[in-house]
Amino acid sequence: MNKQKTYGLYRKIVSVFFPNICPFCGRVIGADEYWCESCPEFLPYIRKPLLPPDNITRLYACCYYTQRAKSAVYMMKFGGYVYPADAFAKMMSKMLSDELKNADMLVPVPSGIKSVTERGFAPAEMIAGRISWRSNIPTVKALRACRGKLDQKELSGKMRIENAKHSFYLDDNIDLSGKRVVLIDDVCTTGSTLSACAELLLEAGAKEVIGAVFAKTVDFMHFKMSPRRKYSVK
Repeated sequence: MNKQKTYGLYRKIVSVFFPNICPFCGRVIGADEYWCESCPEFLPYIRKPLLPPDNITRLYACCYYTQRAKSAVYMMKFGGYVYPADAFAKMMSKMLSDELKNADMLVPVPSGIKSVTERGFAPAEMIAGRISWRSNIPTVKALRACRGKLDQKELSGKMRIENAKHSFYLDDNIDLSGKRVVLIDDVCTTGSTLSACAELLLEAGAKEVIGAVFAKTVDFMHFKMSPRRKYSVK
């Protein structure tokens, strides 16, 4: 039994005691479902190409970081509910279907020790793992967070760039020579974290780094609500 099937069985068992809920609205849903029937109609989808930050060839994001998409991220990162990662991974896997055909590895953006201790998990690593189950592309923890890493959400734009440059280091035991890497995170704000991580991967020999997140923060000067669209849960 592969990891995804094993995990699906685990979800069904746990749902007997703790019902599964839609990460976007909080309604109770089936153990094998990822969101309720109505929520895909109202998610703030991104329907246009995104300008990638430095060192990233292309940047992909499913939704704008607002409305129900933002609520789902909060549920995962601050509500102690890990199932939103399953929904994010399903949507991101579909979004990345063409890129994953040529990818050699998935690399999650690492979380700081403090945040992992508080949450009990690293969001990007959890999402990457679930994309890996679906794509059979290995997740490789090629990057590590420096001790004392500051949380980006507390910093201004300029401070984020400087902080990101000194927040990560490379695992020297990982061979990245000529590899096509998909760099995974939950949310992209300024792109400074993705850029800093990609720079390290490229310096270590990676051929190309693609950025992929569930949500991208909104630029209200250019924001228009995307046309409604449903994702298949099959």
